[in-house]
Amino acid sequence: MRNTGAVAYHFGDKAGLIRAIIDDRQAQIDKGVRRQLAELEQQGRLDDLRAVCEAGIQPAVEEIPESGHYFRFLAQLDRHPQAIPELQASDAFKSMMRILKLQDEAARRHLPAALVEHRRRFATHLVFAALADLEAANAGREANEVVMADLIGCVAALYSAPAWTPKPEAFQPSVPATRSRRRK
Repeated sequence: MRNTGAVAYHFGDKAGLIRAIIDDRQAQIDKGVRRQLAELEQQGRLDDLRAVCEAGIQPAVEEIPESGHYFRFLAQLDRHPQAIPELQASDAFKSMMRILKLQDEAARRHLPAALVEHRRRFATHLVFAALADLEAANAGREANEVVMADLIGCVAALYSAPAWTPKPEAFQPSVPATRSRRRK
């Protein structure tokens, strides 16, 4: 059962409700990301791709015991191409956008911009799906840390792998078509 009146009253619309959920849940993760980025900056390691990946992933993994269904919620949003860019523009993802920018800069040293954009999308899918799986499994801290280490390695590898296409400069990323759906 839907109560669109309550959503409209409290949040304005569905997009307002989504922003409110993310603002609430992302705050603690963002705090951890900011802390780790500050440490990397102090150490002069903002160009260390693996360390930057860790700074973006570890705070999220640490929040899994308290996350409820948050990462599964983000994984569902990730399947809607128009939703993620809108959310990334919000303050809730400000530190994560810095992580993505640093990862993109590392990849642009050896890949064309269009391919970097494509890999960012792959990495986003991978991270959201992995976090959602960890959250659903509820396997405990030790299991989360094992998966986290592998996830960090996978994202770093995605950004650091050479172009495998015959003509990477001609690469055009595929963007999923959006379609509007009417609900009755």
